[in-house]
Amino acid sequence: MHLYLQEDQIRLQAGHTTNIRLPLSLASLLADGLQRFPPSEQALEQAIASTEDALMPWIPALRLEPDAVLECADAVLAPLPELLVYPAQPILELDIDEVERAFNQLAQVAAGMPAKNAGLPERADFVAALVVVRELMHHVGWGQLRLREAGVG
Repeated sequence: MHLYLQEDQIRLQAGHTTNIRLPLSLASLLADGLQRFPPSEQALEQAIASTEDALMPWIPALRLEPDAVLECADAVLAPLPELLVYPAQPILELDIDEVERAFNQLAQVAAGMPAKNAGLPERADFVAALVVVRELMHHVGWGQLRLREAGVG
């Protein structure tokens, strides 16, 4: 399942049969409170709620592909491997526990830990993208995230 995290639209696509455009975008998450870095706990909770609201109608259809790997090549997630202390590489697979660990670091920063102590990139768009990926994996039940460099097919 390929995830597209453009600023104005979030889309999921699997072959020619599944093409879902979520009623959500990185821009809308930023406008609803995530534009400041670090985000407040309230802004993070609002982003989670907005993402869940956008996802819930699609969860049954997405669960039809339980073994799907969530794949993304959008540059907004490029800092994720470094946050998790992985060297840069063209393709990297992360499991749900690693994504949760990154999200927990984000939650700690929202609760007051200095971002530099957590290694979190000081980018609001990364925060919004991480919320979307975490919520997708968490609610659909996908266990793997495959990150690809843009242009690596």
